[in-house]
Amino acid sequence: MSNLSNEKKYVRLIGYSIAFIILIILVGIIFYYGLYTYKIIPSGSPQIVTEEIMTGVLGFLAITILGREIEVVSRRLFGPKRSNMILTIFRFIAYIVLALILLAIVGVSPMALLAGGTFAGLVLGLAAQTVLSNIIAGIMIILAQPYHVEDRITFVTWQYGLVVPSYPPKFYSQDSIIPGYSGKVTNIGLTYTVLRLDDGPIIKIPNSIMVVAAVVSHELKERWVRTKYEIPNSLDPKEVISILTVTLKKNEYVTKPDSLRVLINTTTATSYVISIDAICKGSLEEPPRSSILVDVMAAIKRLVEENKRIQETKT
Repeated sequence: MSNLSNEKKYVRLIGYSIAFIILIILVGIIFYYGLYTYKIIPSGSPQIVTEEIMTGVLGFLAITILGREIEVVSRRLFGPKRSNMILTIFRFIAYIVLALILLAIVGVSPMALLAGGTFAGLVLGLAAQTVLSNIIAGIMIILAQPYHVEDRITFVTWQYGLVVPSYPPKFYSQDSIIPGYSGKVTNIGLTYTVLRLDDGPIIKIPNSIMVVAAVVSHELKERWVRTKYEIPNSLDPKEVISILTVTLKKNEYVTKPDSLRVLINTTTATSYVISIDAICKGSLEEPPRSSILVDVMAAIKRLVEENKRIQETKT
């Protein structure tokens, strides 16, 4: 019943929008007819100017209203990832058509456009090289679809350098860090791709940079997560590995218990470091790593307390 009511709402919304566009066109025709019937504006150059303004305003309103309806319907039918691409392509084509109509009203013939295209293209290409490269790159991104709206990605490019952090001692850090910017894609336009970074800020990257960047997609249902922990030498490594393997297989984030691996990563004079590899759910690493660390800390605490009791009973 709810699906049927939603269908009616969408049909009604589209109907109202189409009726509003028709009303705008009718008002424009009546206004245009009244101006020249009562000779408010004489024929000649003012007439062309009036036609240009009216056509531009009506065309802009029509593109805006139709664009909103296309976005609503496509978002519902295809999801937000596809709707952004459909809306961008519609606006690109619609504004080109509107520009051609405005040129036709002025009286520019197709042959004149073709004849002046080479010179105009050369001038515009030199003057707006960066803008045009962003637009062409945006079209390539929309067609190739290396990423979609609402995807979480990391893009790596030499234009935006980052300093890779290091943590002393080395074995506390991860084995590798991707020197890039990670976040969720919120919009893919003709000139910019907009990301909301993991820590909150919005970043707008020119498409000419995104098209040559290395893009790492984090849209995964599950992923390998590595966790490291330092353990005192007083605890038997074999016992630690056995207990942690049994304990961590029950962790809520571990989706494939048989994939769990507990290994000794490195040693020092007073301790050794274990690494825990497991396939965990979700596209983020921090939540499962935190959960695994909590279980490891609890298990190691129990082992230490048990060893203390054993030592006390012996003494």
